[in-house]
Parts: sequence; C-alpha cells; structure tokens
Amino acid sequence: MNSNVNIALSGFIRANNGLRLIHDRNCIVRNTRSGSTSTTGVKLISGGGSGHEPAHIGYVGRGMLHGAVCGDVFAAPSATAILDCLRTVATDPGGDSVLFVVNNYTGDRLNFGLAMERARSLYGYCRVRMLLNDDDCSIEDSMVARSVGKRGLAGKVLLIKILGAMAELGFSLDELYEYGEGLLRKGQMATFGFTFEMTDGDKLRNVELGKGLHGEPGVYKMDECDGFESIVWFMMERMVKKMPEFAEVVVLVNNLGGTSEIVVGVFLDVLTKLLETRYRIRRIYCGTYFSSLSQVGLSVTLLNLAYNDQLLVYLDHEVQVASKLFGSGQSFHLEPSDRVKFDTIVEVETRPNPNLFKIKLQESSTSLVNNTLHHIAQVLQTSRDLLNAFDRECGDGDTGNTIANGATALLAALATASIDLLHPAKMLQDISTILQLSIGGTSGAIYSLFFQAASKAFQTSTTNRFAAVTLNHWLTALAAGNDAIVQYALTELGDRTMLDALRQGEFRLRTAVQQGLPTMDCVEIFAAACGEAAKVTQHMRPRSGRATYSASAGDGIVDYRFPDPGAHAVSIWARSLFEAFTIFFNK
Repeated sequence: MNSNVNIALSGFIRANNGLRLIHDRNCIVRNTRSGSTSTTGVKLISGGGSGHEPAHIGYVGRGMLHGAVCGDVFAAPSATAILDCLRTVATDPGGDSVLFVVNNYTGDRLNFGLAMERARSLYGYCRVRMLLNDDDCSIEDSMVARSVGKRGLAGKVLLIKILGAMAELGFSLDELYEYGEGLLRKGQMATFGFTFEMTDGDKLRNVELGKGLHGEPGVYKMDECDGFESIVWFMMERMVKKMPEFAEVVVLVNNLGGTSEIVVGVFLDVLTKLLETRYRIRRIYCGTYFSSLSQVGLSVTLLNLAYNDQLLVYLDHEVQVASKLFGSGQSFHLEPSDRVKFDTIVEVETRPNPNLFKIKLQESSTSLVNNTLHHIAQVLQTSRDLLNAFDRECGDGDTGNTIANGATALLAALATASIDLLHPAKMLQDISTILQLSIGGTSGAIYSLFFQAASKAFQTSTTNRFAAVTLNHWLTALAAGNDAIVQYALTELGDRTMLDALRQGEFRLRTAVQQGLPTMDCVEIFAAACGEAAKVTQHMRPRSGRATYSASAGDGIVDYRFPDPGAHAVSIWARSLFEAFTIFFNK
C-alpha cells in the first residue's frame, strides 16, 4: 500500500489546492474552478513513471504544466491515461494546441506517441506535438544505439519551466516546440548524473558516473575516491564537449532523493569552484527537482544563456505550483482540490472523428475479414512455444506468450462483435486498443502504434460514404504503420526486429501492386517477402531492444540458431493471412 500510486496521489491533493485528480487515470490537472487554467494558449502535458517526485505532479499549475500523467513506479503511463489527460485539459479538438514534454525512454516515447496518434485520428486534434528531452551528456554519441538515444534527465524540469512561461505569454505550439528543440539539438543544455556511497572517513565509494534516473548503470565506475573533485572534473570533460567554455550558464543541481543537505552543500562548494574555471555562473538552482526514489546521488544541468536573451525572463516567470523550488506561492487561497472519475468531467465530450466512417467495406466482405482474423489469431495461439523458444536465445523467452495473449483477446472481441468489421479505420483502431491492453509492454505499444497509424489510410475528408476499398488502401496502411514504428521506436531496417519483415513485405507488395497483379498474387508475394526477411534476421546483429545487450561484441554477420522472434511472428501472421484468403476463395 505504501507504494500505491493512486493512494499517493490522493494524499498529494489533500495538501495542495487548485488541482484535480482524475483517479481512474492517475493524472493530475489544474482545477478550472480555481481559475488556474487559461482557456487559450498551448496546453503543456508531461509525465512518466512515479518515484521521481516532485516531478511531475509538483509542476502542475499556473506557469508550468496543465496536466501530469503518472505510471507505476519507474513505468510509463498508459496511452489511454495520457489521451484522457489531453482530452481533459484541451476540450476543443479543433482549436486547442497541446505539447507533450517527454523524457527519452522507450516506454514513455511509445505511449505518449500512441496517445498523440489516437488524439489526431479518433478525436480530430490537429495541433499536438511531442518534444523529446535527451539532455544526458554522459554518453558519447558513438555509444548510443539509434533505437535508444540519449536519456532524459533533470534538465526536463527547466524545459517545463521555460516552455510553461512561454505558453502563458501566448507563444504558439510551433514556437514552443522549436524553442525547446533548439535548446536540446544545439547543445544548449546538458545534464550529468552520478551516484555514490559515503564512508565514515568522508571518502566516496561505489561511484557510478553517468547514472540514469531509474538506476540504469553509469558509463564509468570508481571503487573509491577522496571527494567530489575527480567526479566534477570527469563531468566537466563531458559537458564541455556539448557546451562551449566560458559561456554564461544557469546551473541546476538536482538531489536524486537520498543525499543529505550537508553532503549537497559540500558538493556545491566543490562544483562551483571548479565550474567557475570554465563557465560564468549566473544562477544556481538547488533541490530535489527530479528524484529517483531514495537514491543517493546528484545530477548537474547546465543551461547556456547565450541561446536566447529571454531565458532568465522565462525562468523568473511567476508560477503557482505545489513544488516551492521555483518560488511559487502557497495554494491555501485556491479552491480545494478534488478527486473525480474521468467520465464524470462535464468539460470532456467524446467526439469521435466522423471521417472514420467515410470508407467502408461491402457487407459481403465482412465474413472474409472475420474468417481471416480468426485464422490468424488461432495460428498465433499455436505458435506460442515456438516463439518462446526463439526468444530465449537473446531475450526473456516470453514473445510467444505475449503474442498469444493478443491473439486470445482478438478472438474474444470477435466472439462478442466488439470489432467494427465494416469500417476499416475503426477496425484497425479497435485492434490497436485490444493489442495495447492484452500484450502490454513495449511489444504491445509497438503493435498498437502500427495499427493505429495504419488506420489513417482509410480516413478521408471527402463526403463519399461508399468509397471503394482497394489494395492501394491496404498498401498505404502498411506503409503508415511501418513509418510509425520508425518514428516512435526509432528502429530501422536491418536492426533485427519485426520491422525487417514488415518493410520487406511492404516493398514487395508495392512492386506487385504497381505491376497490376491480381489480389491473391499480391497477398502471396507479401507473405513470402515477410517470411524471407524473417529468416535473414538469423544472421543479423541486434541493434534495437533488449537483445542488443546479449549480442556479442564486434561487427559483421553473426549466426543465431533462430531468427528474431518478433520478425518471425510477422511472418507467421502474414502467411496465415494468405492461407485464410486461399481457404475462403476456394470454398
């Protein structure tokens, strides 16, 4: 119970007025009755796993966030919770603008990305963007896998403070996004984190330099050192590669949650003396801004004031949030916070995008779709043990279980007629939701993103409600789904993932369609291409996902006993798709 996020959020709002807890979504938003939510301007939403308090709930209020979404401890919030937080703070899909500020972790990136795709497709939100914070400078560019990128650290709090001020001052969504993107991509902000233990003789031991916010290992370890000097020198060597020397900087020193104030003071004395040899310090913020439960450690963020002459103005902009770290006022005079369920909020209306229903199949085709989905799901269920065996070679050995769980949920939905088989856009979105809820984790988010993005191929602004569905629609859907995987999972062709099979299937299908081949031939070609590409992954080195940590060192071709389990799962359902078509048309 002590780690129950929902109970913790209930306790939080008891001590802080002007807020609203949507308790069935674990998100906190500004309470509109307190007058703390403006009806115009960009709405800022952030969030992530719990255990980082006061981030992100402590920054909800005037001048900073409009909403914060909380996952379980160190786990990303669900796409459903993120989407419903958006729908709460931005009630006008056609007029409101929303910016997600997200730390660069796979789960957060995928789930916020999925929520953004659904906001656009399901509810017609036209102006939603996501800014990825990757301020960690401890990791050299050559050490970063494309599919992972650099981590987001406590610099995110400065981003929220700056962008929150700009939003309140009336800047547009694009201006906020480009300002934040410039800070990150032009090397104007850098963060370095580390953890340590104190000995009785004031020595430091078990020092990990370049530590992540979730306990991820550092890039370098020191068994013991005589103080903070060597740590600061190491940190500055990393920072100077990103931020020019002798720049005027703001410094944010962040306590990871378990460091005593005495130790923080000792560190600050060492830090400022050494930093001043290379930088001109204009301001220092110090406190627990972005914790990591009770981890003993610190992080340092440098913000280059040369980026824009208004940075200090934005940092000084008055706020009214629960955290007192930016000098916000007390909330006792505000309307008491309340606790509600999402569907009781009268400001929120469910307005599905009407364009979802403009393109539909012929009534006679629904039986083909139903039979095909049944056949694919049943084959995937029988492939559980095979896919688990493939995954044990370099993973958790549970790919078969997760895929079979999705197949079982799909069959249950078909049995209860919970999937719209007549309108392809709605059907794909129904499948997206089913797979997100039943598969879970990274695989569930990726499949859910794939089907959600694919649905866009069947949305149209035309008034023709009986537009014919063609093979080109399905090709466009496949390409859109693949593009979404690339965009949000940061995976590319050749990374030894499910995308290898899907992309080759897309390429070969496009050629077949351009040649004007019959539908059955095109489906057969697609299935064969997926199968061939899946086999090739047996000789690829993993460059994405958990398997990268199991791959042997070096470059070149490698040989595993089995192909990538995700790619092989694609080949199974692609082959099953062709089999179902063959069975149906040969009756």
